[in-house]
Amino acid sequence: MPLRETEAIVLRTYRLGEADKIVSLFTRQLGRLRAAATGAQRPKSRYGGMLEPLTYIRLWLFERENRDLLRINSTELLESFFAMQGDYRVQLAAQYIAEAAERFLPEREVNERAFRLLLAVLRALKARREIDRPLLYYNYWLLRLAGFLPQLELCRACGRELAGEEIFCGDETQGFVCSRCRTSRSRKISGEAFSLMEKIRRSPLDAWMASETLTPAVREARHLFETWMEACAERKLVTLDLLAAES
Repeated sequence: MPLRETEAIVLRTYRLGEADKIVSLFTRQLGRLRAAATGAQRPKSRYGGMLEPLTYIRLWLFERENRDLLRINSTELLESFFAMQGDYRVQLAAQYIAEAAERFLPEREVNERAFRLLLAVLRALKARREIDRPLLYYNYWLLRLAGFLPQLELCRACGRELAGEEIFCGDETQGFVCSRCRTSRSRKISGEAFSLMEKIRRSPLDAWMASETLTPAVREARHLFETWMEACAERKLVTLDLLAAES
């Protein structure tokens, strides 16, 4: 059983018997995976709080041949996001990040950019205690990195460039359409919300948040992308309903 070292973000944990846990992890070097932590539920567990959801750790794993479930050997805390639990909306946003990562990131597929995205968004939530801009940035880039994001600058129906056009979208269909291709169910998207896409594509999160103030267009774009996230996930995302209830 080779011992593997990797950085990881804990996404979720599950009980395994009386004393153990199964830990859902998104790792930098190995992708998304699950691992068993022996004795993690005991009061004096050697893991302490390092396997709590949304903790950034370094860990050492035993990988057993022909088994999907790895075994955690030891852990080291790199950064805790526990303080975010003091703000319910921020904690919900962090839980949404974990739920979406489990849904969109394939198991055992290494994605360095997605790992850096999760870490950057968690740090932004922790530092700023604001959810709209970090979640908009996260939704855009997670869809893009997972291969679900269409060419937003083109009409989904006819392929025309949308710059300078009135822009519309449907309730569930991902992408934008021009005024000629809209349907009775289409709704108009503001030019300000549309222009955010290009800014997000070109800027790291910290730089974008430093230059982009929180406006109604940010919230408009965030809720639009959340609709697309659920459409691509093909099922309800539990944390989105909880976030909506707090809006």
